[in-house]
Amino acid sequence: MKKSVITLVILAAVAGGGVYFANRYAEDVVKQQVEEANQSYRQLAANGDMPLISLTYKDVSANVLTSSYSIAGLEVSMAELGTVATVEQITAKGVQPRTLADAGSVHLTGAKAAPAILQMLPPQTSAFVQSLALHGDYSYQYQSDGQLLFNQQTRINDEFSLNYNFTLTQMQQFWQYAKEISALAPEQQQELVGSEAYAEQIVEKLLTGALSNGAISIENNGFIERAVAMTAEQKQTPDLETIKGMALLNISMLEPLPQHMKDALTQFVNQPEKLQLSFNFAEPLQFAKVQSGELMPELGSPEAIIEFANLQLKAN
Repeated sequence: MKKSVITLVILAAVAGGGVYFANRYAEDVVKQQVEEANQSYRQLAANGDMPLISLTYKDVSANVLTSSYSIAGLEVSMAELGTVATVEQITAKGVQPRTLADAGSVHLTGAKAAPAILQMLPPQTSAFVQSLALHGDYSYQYQSDGQLLFNQQTRINDEFSLNYNFTLTQMQQFWQYAKEISALAPEQQQELVGSEAYAEQIVEKLLTGALSNGAISIENNGFIERAVAMTAEQKQTPDLETIKGMALLNISMLEPLPQHMKDALTQFVNQPEKLQLSFNFAEPLQFAKVQSGELMPELGSPEAIIEFANLQLKAN
């Protein structure tokens, strides 16, 4: 019995040590990827394609058991301006070097403008921007039947959010091409992305797919009111009530729009809390048919488009 216990302890220690060193190796890989990104930015800046951008961070952690890593204290610097933005933390799951996992997610916390940017703004605008922190959640999932699901939520403090989700179908060729690109070395990827053939190949693969359904929504918890109050104070826009009146007038003039959609827009303008637009095609929308113009005769009016896509608009 004692020998069994000792054996288990030894095995646990070996496994724990293996995970520790694997995590350290994964952290080094992430650090290498950040350095490769910086090298790429330096090359693009040297070519005159963009200002010099560099990334620095305070800490990197990785967990090979969950295929996840985190970067804490990220700073984005630009040429002579210095640090222009900071990010509290980025956590990615389902991420492995030179591999495209069938499911993955990214969680971003606390992206803020840095003092170098704030000092370039008028005092009221600077104070407003300084009060903002951007957060985001992004995820995707590829399924064996060729469906590709995307979800994203972007939030500003607890005051505003933009959300969307889409379901694509028949994405086998596109996904296979994406996996082949992911398997390339970083320098090969950079060379490919910079070539004219890349855009053509991406479009070619994308045209084999279709769009099935999706939704886009915004949720407001005082952000719109606060933003308009700030811009109105600086005489950049009318006050909120004036803007509401102008919006309601425009809605009333949207003749092709069904009355229930006008009602939803009117409700949101009067009480800006939540607005969602969703669509669900009876048959997936083939991208190739959209590009060729084959569907144009069927979509000759706003009413036809609404019916074709089964568009739904809901407020609050």
